[in-house]
Amino acid sequence: MAKKGAQQQLQADIQTDEDLERFMERPGLLVLDVYSEWCGPCQGLVGSLRKIKLEIGGDNLHLAICKSDTISCLKRFNKRSEPIWLFVTGGRAVNLMFGSDVPKLVALLIKELEKTTQKQSRQASYRLDELQPIEVEQQRIKMEAIERAEKAEREIKHKKQMDYLTQVTDSIMENLPDIGVTIFGPQVNRDMFKKLTEPAEALKMQCKDRRIIQVSIDQFEIVNFACKNPMPPDVIEQLDGKELLMCFWKIDESIGTVPNVLMAYANELTKERVAPPNDDIPEEHVIPPLITTMKLKIEVELKEGETWVEEISSEEEARLQMAKSKAKTKSIIHEEAHLAEEEAADLDAEEEASEEETAMPEPGGDAMGGMPSMPGFEIELDAADEAGEDEEEVVEVKEEEPPKPLTRTKTVKMPPIWVPNSRRTHAALIYVFFRSQTSSFLPPDPKPDPPHIIMAFDASKRKEIMHVIDRHKDDVPLYGFFSSAEPDEAEFIASSTDKYESSPHAPTDKIVLKVNKVQSNMMLSLVSYGPSYVSPNVIVGKDEAHKFFPEDYKPQEEEVVVEVEKKKKKSKRATEITQELETAAAAAAAAHPPEPPAPVEAEAPAAEAPAGDDAAAAPAAGEAPPAGDAAPAAEPAAEGTAPEAPPPAPAADAPASEVAPPEAPKEEAPAAEAPAEPEAEAPAPAAADPAPEPAAE
Repeated sequence: MAKKGAQQQLQADIQTDEDLERFMERPGLLVLDVYSEWCGPCQGLVGSLRKIKLEIGGDNLHLAICKSDTISCLKRFNKRSEPIWLFVTGGRAVNLMFGSDVPKLVALLIKELEKTTQKQSRQASYRLDELQPIEVEQQRIKMEAIERAEKAEREIKHKKQMDYLTQVTDSIMENLPDIGVTIFGPQVNRDMFKKLTEPAEALKMQCKDRRIIQVSIDQFEIVNFACKNPMPPDVIEQLDGKELLMCFWKIDESIGTVPNVLMAYANELTKERVAPPNDDIPEEHVIPPLITTMKLKIEVELKEGETWVEEISSEEEARLQMAKSKAKTKSIIHEEAHLAEEEAADLDAEEEASEEETAMPEPGGDAMGGMPSMPGFEIELDAADEAGEDEEEVVEVKEEEPPKPLTRTKTVKMPPIWVPNSRRTHAALIYVFFRSQTSSFLPPDPKPDPPHIIMAFDASKRKEIMHVIDRHKDDVPLYGFFSSAEPDEAEFIASSTDKYESSPHAPTDKIVLKVNKVQSNMMLSLVSYGPSYVSPNVIVGKDEAHKFFPEDYKPQEEEVVVEVEKKKKKSKRATEITQELETAAAAAAAAHPPEPPAPVEAEAPAAEAPAGDDAAAAPAAGEAPPAGDAAPAAEPAAEGTAPEAPPPAPAADAPASEVAPPEAPKEEAPAAEAPAEPEAEAPAPAAADPAPEPAAE
């Protein structure tokens, strides 16, 4: 028992911050095996570590397992699934290793133990909650991998978008070959449309539709599709969120192609025209264009090291700039002359002051008059004055605001009209802004796949997980059973619970879910069952979903299951109906128990019974029972004691000759007028032949 206790003390178990603080007070080298609750400490290397402690470590080496979930300075390790070895001495971390490489760990441990025992100086040490260089490098590699994945995702998304746009624009160009779109700048409003249509009439252009549309930068990315004269980025930036007039034109192709005709139309709108003389102006005069370019001046922050010379876009601005520079030069010369005059006056004042200071004071003068002759006192006053000035300067520096970033003025020219020079770009404009014109031949766009992640659970939890999936089918579109949660190593097993249970499986199997990342209780419900893996983000989740559930993946066939359930329900209903009939027959039999057959000698007296006493009289041999006794006759057929059921009872108003045989007495005819029992107690359908008569003895 003592030996077992000694072995237990070779490795301390640290669960809280207080336990770690006490353990850190031990001298020598401390080796911490950091683990998480869902991934326990490494057991494979415990023997090697204990051997080193017993052979060469002794009191200079201390081992411990630390639970990162409950220790604040080790929180960053609580999601790692690999062994983590943290080397600590003097309250500071000196090294860190990830993994279960035994030779590497032993070599590193011996090296750090020698440095600790020999008290060698170390290049660096770190706090326990501080990232070490190996962690910084891992984070850098991880961020680069994420950036590469995001870039690849953007490229794939862009390629898909371009392929789809190519397909869509092909269809639009085929079905609308003579249609084009023009986009007017923000300086053109709806009220100007009448003037804009005048040049269009000469070019045989017809405006089929026009709209004021608020355009975003994302839409302009599609607008510039396959365009050789795209809008400049600074113009698109200024048009973001602005309302623009767009016109949908039908072009007469006999005049020219769609881009050429619209270019001619734009030229007519933006060129100056010469008008002939009229009553007001006797000479030819120039008429300004209908729409002109608008110049916007915006302030842009200067980047570090960037120099900027303000743009001069006209001769007038150049002249103004020159005038400003000349005025500035004159003001500088004037200021310099004024400063020279002030300096000369200051020099004269200083010379006069120095002459007064060197003069001897008059005898019998005021005692204070001798203060200039006391150099020590004068120095102290000057020092006090300088110190006060310094304090004021310090206060002024503290009150200064941080310098504002340097900015420059930039002029952006907004074109009054933009016409793409490619038919495919016109088709893209129609697709984005005039989609209603394509409803007759273009199918609706496919709904984008919502952002999603992968969640994996142990297959043993499949019943609980399936309950959540049934409640949130829209948010869990796909699931399946795999041999592992690693998408590159997992092998597909089954696409449904029934198929999985009927196929061979192992305890390590996983049920993998494609989960839409939505703000609902569904995510919380799934997390409560303890997933073994969750995608770190939607980008990685999308890539993993493609690996687990490729395009040819076939989910569970729900239609077949529904048909089977319907058949089961139908057979169950038939069984219930049969049971109800049997119960009704048994109740009828209990209400009218069968009577034993009467002997032959009793036949005559039975025939002489009064007609009114039909409730107590038994039917004679060879006679059909009255209508009131039909239910008791049905019980033998229900219980299987008689081969055939009696014929159905006649109606109450039927004559007696149709009911009884010829030997039946006429006095029993009134018995047929007895009230019949309800139809609920009617016997089952009878056979065609009547019941056989008992043989005479």
